[in-house]
Order: sequence, then C-alpha cells, then structure tokens
Amino acid sequence: MQLKSIPQRLGYILGAQWTRDVSWTVFTMLLARHSPAVMGQIVLALSFGYLVRTAADVGLNEFLLSTFARGQTRPRALLGEVSWLKIVMLLAALWLTWLYTGWQDYSPELRLIVLAIASGLGLDAVCNSFFALCQARGRQDVEMRIRVPSALLGFGVGIACILMDAPPICIALYKPIESVCCLLFALKALGRNPLAGVGLTGMLDLARHMKSGLVFTAMSACSMAYNKINVIFLKDYGNDVDVGLYGIAWEVVEGISVLVSSALLGKVIFPLLTQLWQQNREEFRRLAGQTARTLWAGALPAIFIICVEGDRILPLVYGSHYLEAVPSLQLLTPCLATAFLHNLAAYAMIGMGRHKLLLAFYASGLLVNIVCCFTLIPHMPLEGTALTLTITKVWVAILTVSFFQFVARPMSLAQWFLMLGTASASILLWYGLSGHAPRELAELAGLAPLLALFWYWRPPAPFTRKKQ
Repeated sequence: MQLKSIPQRLGYILGAQWTRDVSWTVFTMLLARHSPAVMGQIVLALSFGYLVRTAADVGLNEFLLSTFARGQTRPRALLGEVSWLKIVMLLAALWLTWLYTGWQDYSPELRLIVLAIASGLGLDAVCNSFFALCQARGRQDVEMRIRVPSALLGFGVGIACILMDAPPICIALYKPIESVCCLLFALKALGRNPLAGVGLTGMLDLARHMKSGLVFTAMSACSMAYNKINVIFLKDYGNDVDVGLYGIAWEVVEGISVLVSSALLGKVIFPLLTQLWQQNREEFRRLAGQTARTLWAGALPAIFIICVEGDRILPLVYGSHYLEAVPSLQLLTPCLATAFLHNLAAYAMIGMGRHKLLLAFYASGLLVNIVCCFTLIPHMPLEGTALTLTITKVWVAILTVSFFQFVARPMSLAQWFLMLGTASASILLWYGLSGHAPRELAELAGLAPLLALFWYWRPPAPFTRKKQ
C-alpha cells in the first residue's frame, strides 16, 4: 500500500462523517427551535436506539475488521454469518424495547417514535459489517458513496418534515430512511445477498471466534448503558421538555468530546500507544505524557468558556427556550475533561493488555450510575440527570487515569501542580473581577492563564522528538 493513499482514504471517511455531522447539526437546530417537547421525544428515542445498536453490534466490528484485514478466505460467508447474528439480536432488542415502553405507559405515538429510531440505529449495526469489509480492503470510497447520499436523504426528509410542521412520527422517520438506504446501497455494492447459504456449521465457528471478544462486548455494553439510562429515568420523573433540554445541553458537550475521542485518540494515538508499549516503553511514556498535557490544556479553556458563556451559547444556537438548560450544561462540562483523559487512559490500558481490569472499572461506573439514577433524578430530574452522568464519568476517569498515572507516569507531580494552580488562578481572576468589571473583561482575565498553559503545553512540531 502506498503511503500517499492513506490521506486519500482518511479523506473519504472524514467526508462521509462531516456530511452527516453537518446534516445532524442543522436538523437538531431546526428541531430544537421547532419544539422542545418533540426534541425531547427524539432524544429519548435515540437513547433507546443506542442501546439497541449496542446489543445488535455484539462487539463484532473490531473482530470483523481484523479478520478481513488478515485476508480471510471466506469474507462473504463470514459477513453473512455476522449479519444473521446481528439481525437476530436486533429483533430481540427491539422486542424488549417495545415491552419496556409499554410497561412505562408511553403514549402509542412515542412508542412508535422510539421503535422507528431504534430500528434505524439497529440497522446501522448490520450495515457496519459491510463497512468493515470496505475498510479492510481499502475501499473507503465505497463507504463514502453509500453514507453520504443516505445521510442527505434521511436528514433531508427529517428537515422537510420539521419545516412543514409534520407530526413527530414523520420527523422520526429520518433515521430508518437513512439506515434502509445504507442497507440497500450496500447490498447493491456487494452484488449478492450475504444472508443466503449461511449454515449451522459457520454460525458455530463464529461463536467460537467470539469468545475472545466478550470482554470488549461487555465494556461497550457497560459504557453505553451508563451514558444513556439516565435519559430514560429523566423521562420517568420529568417530561418530554426536560428530556429535550438535557439533550441539547449534552449535544454541546458530546460534540466536542466525540471529535477528540474518536478522531484523535481512537484513530491516531491508540495505534501508536499499542505499538510503543510492545517496542519502546520510554517512548510510550513520552507520547502519553505529551498527549495527556495537551488534552488537559485543551479541555480547561473549553470547560471555562462553556461555563461562563453557556447562557449566551444555548439561546444563540438553539433558541431562548433553552435558558433552563444552562445549569445542566454547566454540570456536564467536567465530562469534557473526563472524556479526553479517560479515553486516553482507556486506550492505553487496552494497549497494555489490561482489558479485564478496564471492564471492572466500567462495571463499577455502571453501578454508580444506577445508584445516582435512583437517588438524584427523582428529586431534581433535569439537574439530577446531568449530575448523574458527570459523577459516573468522573468516577470511571479517576479509576482509569489513576491506574494510567501509576503504571506509565505520563505526568510528573510538578506538572499536576502547575495544571491545578493554573485552573485555580483562572477561577480566582474571573470570580474576583465579576461584579467589579465588565463581564467580558472578567471572562478574558479568567481565560488568560488557561490559554497560557495551552500555549506552554502545545504539541511539538511534526517530526520533532523534543522531550519535556
């Protein structure tokens, strides 16, 4: 493979991702301004949908990608076996979702909205098997040609329904339309039905191969559960508007954290850490330390800006209805730092081969989350939902980052004190000037130490090997 082809392939993936991200942003902005209650119904349905997708994925995407990349002699047969398994798991998850929404006395329309969006996200899990084959064969261009028109068609229908003031169930069809288009385009690109000819022997062979990936499956399930079940509790103790307010607050935080976690850590840093842990521990420590310092220095200004400017950001982007979501947004801001640092530590632990310990950390996070859901959300639904997620993520981050610090020593004690001292100086400057100087001046004064730290801990120039 020529190195010059790597940026081209990455460009295909980013093109597809950015097309969907821009479409999703326009869709959520219009929907938020259209109706906070309908926004809440869509956010609730998405929470169920992500759980359904996790169940349908069965943690098989990494297994598929590595197997296809090794030159599997029967890729289409394997694709069919995995697809059958995912379809069975999808149908079981949808059935349980339908039973749960009925048990909770959701309205018939809301149950259909949940089922529609959950079905779409579940079909995404089925399509991801084909995309794994595309990635392993270097055909990211095929993936882009499928994802881009599917996203445009799905979100185009959703946006048109919003503008026409269509019923919520019509708006919710954006997701199954997008997913069905992906599935149909994938089948056309494959040229045959992968489900045909799948036998019992192949399914049993697949089950044997899956044993090694059960830890990753459990980790994914725990992580998705503690990220989404608080929304289901919010619906039980609040209302659709509360869910919409929380959804918008989380959308701001998640948009930043996912960008860094998936794009930088998952696709760039993780492969390097895994390789260096086996080959050069000192270089591993250097790269981990540089990444940790840069992530801290980048997270702190973002947290500060969202906290002090949240009451301007939410109304400007989503409308004046969302001023009530500002406290939730501020409570969620620590999730930025935990997302950056926890994901770095988690990827490092995977590279070290400490999968089972990481699973134990995730399981403890799920337990903390359930306790918080039962104790906090009933008394203060909106703020309690945000606080539940923040407490959970901070708890898991403390465990993973502490282990990472103990084993790899990515940051020295002096660097920790420098970071904490800079954050304290920022708070003192902002608080001391608030009420005695114009708001913008107080905020700039508080931001200045954080920007100075970011400049001091900025990443080195490409290809340099400067040690700190």
